[in-house]
Amino acid sequence: MNNEEYDKLIKKHIKKENILKNMLVAFFSGGLIGLFGEVLTNIFLKYFSLNDSYLMTFIVFIVIGSLLTGLGVFDKILSICKCGLIVPSTGFANTMTSCAMDSRSEGFVKGIGSSIFKLTGSIILYGIVFGIIFGFIRSLIL
Repeated sequence: MNNEEYDKLIKKHIKKENILKNMLVAFFSGGLIGLFGEVLTNIFLKYFSLNDSYLMTFIVFIVIGSLLTGLGVFDKILSICKCGLIVPSTGFANTMTSCAMDSRSEGFVKGIGSSIFKLTGSIILYGIVFGIIFGFIRSLIL
């Protein structure tokens, strides 16, 4: 079997997804998550300062994402919500927790400790690098 025959076989068995529908679902599910974040922030504003309210909201999203991943529900919700769920901090928590769960049989240090940032390490690295680059550009402009 050559590559062309293999591609034809794969195309026959993979269902086509409606791109417009997926975009709308991601848009509205992401919007609902953003709305939930705003509601949480407003609730936390009654008890904390503005910066602490943002931090508490972020922590709640991380805990929810980790719990849903640990319970095996996150992927099911993700298949419904599409990218609207993976973009916020819940996606960050999902990658951390899933890496930790995959390597838990190797122990706390060699397994969980060394693997928890496998996928999220690149997110942290490039977030810091581009933050420095854009901060430098902004300082030149202002």
